[in-house]
Amino acid sequence: MTLCVGWIRQVKDSQELIFATDSCLSAGERWDSGVKLFELPRRDSLICFSGYTVRTYPMILSLINALKYDKHASNPNYDVTLLVDYITSLFTDVVRQIYVERSKPTTYEDVLKEDPEFDFMFGGWSWKENQFKLWRIAYSSDAGGFIPTSNYDRLVFEFIGDHVETAKRKLEEEITAGGKILAGKFDMEPLKVLLQMIRETEFDSISGPIQLAKIYPPGIVELFGVYYPSIVQGKKTFLGRDVSQTNNPGVRFVDPDTGSVVDTEIPEVFDVENLEEFGADVSFIQACYPDGRAKGDLTDRDREMLRTIFKENAYSKYLKSLEKQIETAKPIDETAINE
Repeated sequence: MTLCVGWIRQVKDSQELIFATDSCLSAGERWDSGVKLFELPRRDSLICFSGYTVRTYPMILSLINALKYDKHASNPNYDVTLLVDYITSLFTDVVRQIYVERSKPTTYEDVLKEDPEFDFMFGGWSWKENQFKLWRIAYSSDAGGFIPTSNYDRLVFEFIGDHVETAKRKLEEEITAGGKILAGKFDMEPLKVLLQMIRETEFDSISGPIQLAKIYPPGIVELFGVYYPSIVQGKKTFLGRDVSQTNNPGVRFVDPDTGSVVDTEIPEVFDVENLEEFGADVSFIQACYPDGRAKGDLTDRDREMLRTIFKENAYSKYLKSLEKQIETAKPIDETAINE
């Protein structure tokens, strides 16, 4: 099983839509490294799931393939408010083809009544409404198909999966403990609740590394790696798997306890007194480290330029050290070799 959460985060004067989930899959056996968060082919929306893996995975794959080859639905001009209806229609068509055995006449209604529940969460940027949209997509036996629902009466968020009511209660406690009111704005409180429930052994069905992604206006998705179980005692993970030499994606990584991006490639403190070796880049480095400490409002472009400067400088030093080694190396005694 699982716990997934989606919410709109307010960052100063701008917003971003965030999806986060654990990595637990269960279908007769337990996996704590299963992919549960998916970027769709049109790359302006996200979907995740909870519940019966044997059913949800084929449905997600059906959706991804359908969007890949549908020239209308795969076009970002096809607004997410239309896309959610496309998804619910496709999911309904898929489940209506379910049966148990050919020799035993069963209907999909019979199967769905007996099997565990399963839900989806879908969201993205609507250019028509100029805002983020977030839906829970669940099967309705009364309607005989999938229905999208959304709650915009208060804070925009959604939980799907196990222990949802507990998660909502914990979220309310997290918000009020921070001095906010429920009609206020989210920061990273939902992520803290998910992390707390993963760490607590009481919630056995919620486990594994956090998977995290954001959507920025006007519909740009970024997937993040997450340190698990913490930045102090854990390691880098991405979509449930440990980062290694063979699984080393070029993504940014997040501290799960703070929700902040951890930039390990540029130093937070830098000696700006002795910069002669950096040549024309001295002024830029001094502007980024005005008091010897990295500015808090450095842009992604600034950070990328700093990474490039520092890497080129380190490589230049490495080449110079090799030259010195070659210059000081003893000449080869060819006589000794011939003997």
